Amino acid sequence: MIDKELNRYTSSHLNRIANTLYEMGVEPNWVTLLGLALAFLCFVALSYGLFYLGLILILINRFLDGLDGSLARLGTPRKFGAFFDITSDFAFYALIPLGFAVVSPHENALPTAFLLAAFYVNGSSFLAEAIIIEKYNIKFDQANKGFFYSFGLIEGFETICFFLFICLFPNVYANAAYIFFTLTLLTHVVRVFKSFKQFL
Repeated sequence: MIDKELNRYTSSHLNRIANTLYEMGVEPNWVTLLGLALAFLCFVALSYGLFYLGLILILINRFLDGLDGSLARLGTPRKFGAFFDITSDFAFYALIPLGFAVVSPHENALPTAFLLAAFYVNGSSFLAEAIIIEKYNIKFDQANKGFFYSFGLIEGFETICFFLFICLFPNVYANAAYIFFTLTLLTHVVRVFKSFKQFL
């Protein structure tokens, strides 16, 4: 919901770091790959109940996610970079709840299933809207993105806040997951209605 405003605040700080890495010849895809590796490491940490370590790895992963985009914009835009970035993001969003399901399957498996279903449904509308925007060459002011980014009620910032919350309070994971499932599904419904009005 506030990703656009947050990006304006963080972009200048990320750009300074990205400029240094660019001068060193660091490729954006390597930064993305490092973030993806940390996402898997975070899954392992959460699976063993190392929630504070998981929290730290989540923050580093999100920092790298912002950094790879800033670094990519300094060079020639590459289609694979945008593809690798969004698929790595989706892997990250799936791995965190999965770690909670593994560490306590009896309590967390069902709420995780609901949560991942909502992520799947919401992600499908997110990507489908981007495909339609691209296919029919609909103009939007998102020059700093490798693909169309659909803003909504639940975006990256809200999801990260949720992940950090459940790392701090893992005992309330089930209830928190059901609440976030509802909000994520609502985001999908709002996007469908918006797309109906926009694309009809």
